[in-house]
Amino acid sequence: MTPGTTTTDGAVCAACGERGEPGDRFCEGCGAALPATEGPPPAEREGTRARPVTARASSPTPASPESPGPDADVPQQTDDHDPGHAAVGRPCASCGEGTIADDGFCDDCGRPAPDATGSAGGPATAAQVMASDPGDLGYDPDDRDHAERSVEGAAAITDVGRLRAANEDAFGLDRLPLAEGGPDLVVGVVCDGVASVPGSAAASAVACATVLATARDAVAHPDPADPDLADTGGVDLTELAYVCADAAVDAVSALAHAGRDSPACTYVSSLVVGDVLVVSWIGDSRAYWLVPDEPEHSCVLTTDDSWAAEAVAVGLLDPETAYADRRAHAITRWVAADGPPGPAHVVAHAADRPGVLLICSDGLWNHIPDAADLARLVHDDGLPATAEAMLEAALDDGGTDNTTLVVVDVAGEGIPA
Repeated sequence: MTPGTTTTDGAVCAACGERGEPGDRFCEGCGAALPATEGPPPAEREGTRARPVTARASSPTPASPESPGPDADVPQQTDDHDPGHAAVGRPCASCGEGTIADDGFCDDCGRPAPDATGSAGGPATAAQVMASDPGDLGYDPDDRDHAERSVEGAAAITDVGRLRAANEDAFGLDRLPLAEGGPDLVVGVVCDGVASVPGSAAASAVACATVLATARDAVAHPDPADPDLADTGGVDLTELAYVCADAAVDAVSALAHAGRDSPACTYVSSLVVGDVLVVSWIGDSRAYWLVPDEPEHSCVLTTDDSWAAEAVAVGLLDPETAYADRRAHAITRWVAADGPPGPAHVVAHAADRPGVLLICSDGLWNHIPDAADLARLVHDDGLPATAEAMLEAALDDGGTDNTTLVVVDVAGEGIPA
């Protein structure tokens, strides 16, 4: 048994009284941290695909033989070298609300204390992690209080909001030309860093950059001989969705270090070619299909991996009661080395009319959850204006969280992209 753990029984949550499974680190009922218990060794993620059949995409930054992976035995810091040791008991300089605990991290926001030179210990910054250039996000991942990006037919925006000290969301957006002069592939991704775990701002940025790099690699290796892929330039979009998600999980898992909670984020991505759209997700970041001319025909394309969504799905509670519960937003799946195993959710659609695909973090949908209301925010002046309008709506409603979204124009069936 690992030193410091309890028996093989699951721990009882001090906040809500629910007993977890052996090895659980957080309560599935309310999301509170649990005392350490010994659990089974992590299983391989069944059903995932290391490479697609047709696109031949691969993770852009394979670990070198000299680099320890997420399961490597990494030596832990001692108190003599712990950058947070001297700051124990002091107010947190990052959030101003919490106090630096014995492990050198704030007991409220989870960020590390600065060391004697003023630099933060613990997890590396997003820019440091991405120094090997796994992909260009188009903005500085360590300066994202507000960032915007647009390409033809798509726009993205992220904002720290009104209450959070830092923005741990990230987005990726690119438009990639396909073979044979067909319509381009528009790739979008939004990741929401788990604020209670240090290093999650880096996790969200690395996940987004990895998805873009993986998609670029897939486009560079199409299979034009496959007649079933003629409309998507020789790229199997559904398979690529799985590969992008797997690559993001692997990249974020590589940030983990022994003795610390694993950096984590939620994940939602979109792949759009003409009237074909493929969405994949892990966690409670969402995708919406918006029909501005007929808002009532708009809908949510994803199902949240959360306590509330699962309580509704099994008939335990009605939606209004479930989402009013204090446990509502406790996520049941996330991207991390210690995340629950299994492939990403993937859905594919063919649009029967023009519309807008929206992917977003819960910083948007917590404030504007209804698809029809979001469709009414689609702006006549274009998608950058639409992204701005959606952000402003979230801020006007309180801006209680980081808010990040990507919007993509989708041509209906038979309409040129």
